[in-house]
Amino acid sequence: MSTGLKLLAETDKGLTVLSAALQDAIIRVGDIHFDSGGHSMVLIASRFCHETETPRRVRAGLGLHNVLSVRTQGINRSDPDAFLVLLSINFTPNNKPPGGIISLIFAGGGEICIEAECLEVRLVDIQNERPTQSVPIHPSED
Repeated sequence: MSTGLKLLAETDKGLTVLSAALQDAIIRVGDIHFDSGGHSMVLIASRFCHETETPRRVRAGLGLHNVLSVRTQGINRSDPDAFLVLLSINFTPNNKPPGGIISLIFAGGGEICIEAECLEVRLVDIQNERPTQSVPIHPSED
């Protein structure tokens, strides 16, 4: 049964919740789309359902709006079938609120930096959950 998660982040606190829901999401490089004319960026992800008792994943759409520019580092865009694992999403306000930089941080050092006029990020589950055998492991920091 799908949780039907739908989240909207327009503040730092909202983005923290949305980032937690997307931690360990798997994103195919070819499923990252920037529409410069529409000032938006859309990603399709296989989201790990941290909110369920049994290991599950669900396909989810992530929409970033009011996008002014996008730059990537450490991501090979030439292979659309390569996979990225999302660790977190952060927001750094600029000197002229409400704009700033939204950073998508990936395992292995990859990053997408999105300059946004203001913070508006939406996450929507788009398919039913499915069981998974793969559970993300996060080593404890001692």
